[in-house]
Amino acid sequence: CILATGTRLAPEETEGLTGPGWQEKVFDFYTLDGATKLAEALARFERGRVVINVVEMPIKCPVAPLEFAFLADAYFEKRGIRDQVSITYATPLDGAFTKPACSKSLTHLLTEKGIALETEFNTGRVDGEAGALVSWDERTVPFDLLVTIPLHRGAAFIEAVPGLGNDLGFVRTDPHTLQSKLKENLFAIGDATDVPASKAGSVVHFEAEILEENVRRFLAGEP
Repeated sequence: CILATGTRLAPEETEGLTGPGWQEKVFDFYTLDGATKLAEALARFERGRVVINVVEMPIKCPVAPLEFAFLADAYFEKRGIRDQVSITYATPLDGAFTKPACSKSLTHLLTEKGIALETEFNTGRVDGEAGALVSWDERTVPFDLLVTIPLHRGAAFIEAVPGLGNDLGFVRTDPHTLQSKLKENLFAIGDATDVPASKAGSVVHFEAEILEENVRRFLAGEP
């Protein structure tokens, strides 16, 4: 059996995130509905504070939130209102990028574009009415428009099988063979796994080459 169940958004697990202000001034862009409503909100936006927040890692395509930050900068610049808009990037990581080497080399791109960086920000709750993003240690980042990258989890049925998934519902996977750590005849690939690699299409591509060979070997009784 090959588990390729991907990942799902769980915005309801962050206090207040789907409460007052949800899809009015709090949006995600990982769903069609969220992205469509965010586009409409951006078109109406004239001035104020835009905050982009990664609630927790891992997420699908780790660079996507940064791409959005740069696109927002370009969008407001094109409309001639960039000086009326502040952009803040709030992340639970200790740098803007997932890899320390990238953060060291590329953080200047945010600085040059006037994008404020709030690091080690572990989101505790969202107050949509007050326009406040609050961390577990009570740091507060005010917003007029919040772009959230919600908590990601594995498929619900994985969480329901004891020993199959980790705390977030991603399959506990041997990173060398892509076999489940629960049963050797279960394999996993892509976002469904807990392997220490990005949840990205390129990762699935290269995992598939390993998976195909290992499934063949398993069926043939080979190591």
